[in-house]
Parts: sequence; C-alpha cells; structure tokens
Amino acid sequence: MKVYIAVDSEGQACVVREKDPKTVYGIWQGEFIREQATREAAAAVIGARQAGATEILVHDSGFIRGFSPIGLFLHYDKLPSGVKIALGGVPMKLVLDSTFDAAILLGHHAMAGVQDGVLAHTFSSATIENMWLNGKRIGEIAVEALQIGTFGVPVVMVSADEAGCREAKEWLGDVEVAPTKRGLGIHWAISLHPEDACDLIRAKAREALGRLKEFKPYKLDPPFEFQTDFFTEEQARAYAQRKGEIPVGGREMVGTRSLLVRTNDPLDFI
Repeated sequence: MKVYIAVDSEGQACVVREKDPKTVYGIWQGEFIREQATREAAAAVIGARQAGATEILVHDSGFIRGFSPIGLFLHYDKLPSGVKIALGGVPMKLVLDSTFDAAILLGHHAMAGVQDGVLAHTFSSATIENMWLNGKRIGEIAVEALQIGTFGVPVVMVSADEAGCREAKEWLGDVEVAPTKRGLGIHWAISLHPEDACDLIRAKAREALGRLKEFKPYKLDPPFEFQTDFFTEEQARAYAQRKGEIPVGGREMVGTRSLLVRTNDPLDFI
C-alpha cells in the first residue's frame, strides 16, 4: 500500500496564533508548530504502517510566515525512517501520481470566513478573501481533494480543528477525521493535549486505511468556474501575471479584484 501524507501548518493541536503585536507567530509558537506538526506526521506514518502501508511519501506543504519558508517547516530527522519526503515548496502535481493508493491531509483548517475556524483562511490569509467553485464557496481541503482525485487517489483521512473536520465531512462524505481542537475564534481554541492528538491521528490513519476499499477518489463533474476573490486589485493582477500557461477555457478578471478560471481540470484552479 502506497500512501501520500500532506502536512499543512495550522491545524495541529495547541496551535492558535498567526501573529502577536511584535512578531508573526512568535518564536515559541513558530518552533512549537514545527515540533507538533512533525509529531503528528510521525503518528500518521505509524498508523499507516500498522494498516499495512509499505511506501509513504510525506509532503511538507506548510508555511509559517516570518518563521519558515513554504515546504521547509518539518523536522525531517524526527520522522520515522523509511519514508520519502517532498519538500521545498514542490507542487503536489509533481510528486503525486496514480501509483498511490490513498491520501491523508494533516494539519488542515477551515476555509476563510468560518467563525469557529482556528486560523481559518483559504491558501493565503494575506491576499485571498474567498474562493468559489461553480458559485459555492470552497476551501483548501476540498480543492486539494479534487486535485488529488484527478490522479485516481482517494482522500481517506483529514486532521484539522473541528471546523475543518466538519468541512471535510461536508465535501468528502464519510472520510475519517481527527479533530485536534475546538475553535472559539480565529485565535482561540480548546485543544487536545499534543500527545492525545497524536494518539488520535495514529488511530484514525490506521482505521481509514483499514477501510480503504470503501473510498473513491473525490471528483465533481466539469466544466468548472473557479473564482478567487483578492483583497485588492493589485493582488489580483499580480497573481494573474504570475500564472503562466492559460488553461483551456481561459482566465479573466471579473470586476477589479477577482480572477475567474474556466477549465475542466482541477489542477488549473491554483
């Protein structure tokens, strides 16, 4: 069994701060995020192996603003040996393929605007206000599951705050979830103890892969209209210019600060 594990950097136990009055994250919270994300990733690896996984790729896809670059925040030497590690901000489509049997999303979070979502945002809290798929607001969990589904790989488990887990259930159905904390606001939560969160993730990874035959890749019928609303016109135009190849169907500005992509392929969304 070959398993892909994508690790984000906000949904871990006891993580609630994005910034304080003087720094972003703060020295203690930034380092704690790295440590706890590594512990939770290790727990998922162990659970996956208990379920029979023989090949595991851990994708470092997190980012701690002002503390670590994207894709360079896990402590790799503290992961179980024998795993492969994708790092440096490498896009998912370059490391995932149809040879994988299952995917696990760790450390994820609710979409932008969710009141009880801890550190809730959609890809960028600094530039993106909302994302929409065919008129329905969508977050990172569903976008990633759709992109993973294009390779024929099902998402079988998600760990996040309770709001993120609720979102995963709403979009993906009977996926296994591991809620690490209950949000009381964007920076407030009641969290599991870090070790208890690891125990839960280990158990849920084992359970999810134990019922692998029940899962199917997450797919929706095209065509797709994927709209990204930015906070400013400058952000929207800068993002549009950074995107190189134009997908089938095209890309256009809608109003002054929204970018619309028309495509049949979820990999063109972002």
